[in-house]
Amino acid sequence: MLITGAASGVGHLLVQLARLAGFSTVIGAVGSADKTDFVRSVGATSAVTYPAMPSSGADVVLDGAGLLGDALAGLRPGGRMVFFASGGGTLPAYDLPARGLTVTGFSMGRFARTSPSAYADQSARLWEPARSGELRAMVDSTYPLASAADAHRRIENRLNRGKVVLLP
Repeated sequence: MLITGAASGVGHLLVQLARLAGFSTVIGAVGSADKTDFVRSVGATSAVTYPAMPSSGADVVLDGAGLLGDALAGLRPGGRMVFFASGGGTLPAYDLPARGLTVTGFSMGRFARTSPSAYADQSARLWEPARSGELRAMVDSTYPLASAADAHRRIENRLNRGKVVLLP
């Protein structure tokens, strides 16, 4: 599995969940070399920086960084990609049938609104590894609510490693 944005608040949790789901190889793709040790520390078997992405090897790509075409190149023939970033971009559509690829988009907000019972079931399943300590949310930094703009800048500038938390 290849996970883009692997050092982010969501990405570092996906690295852990991929390992818990049985993926023996989890490649964490990050925006800078100083984040590679962090993604390895949460379970990635290896780490790469953008735009240097592995080519044609992953069964699954979870793209939370909006890399689209670069992330697609990381899939093996017949592989699947889930795009859940808010960034834009395009995909070379001819790659999909030519390489037998599947690409889908995902929005947690839409999932919660359109399938509330499935959302509740999945949420309950995710709390189990968190309670047992198998899934650990790493806190990068905390900010008082009055400094929310600073917290957002940290995330927008891709400086965080894990969660950025706002405190009331």
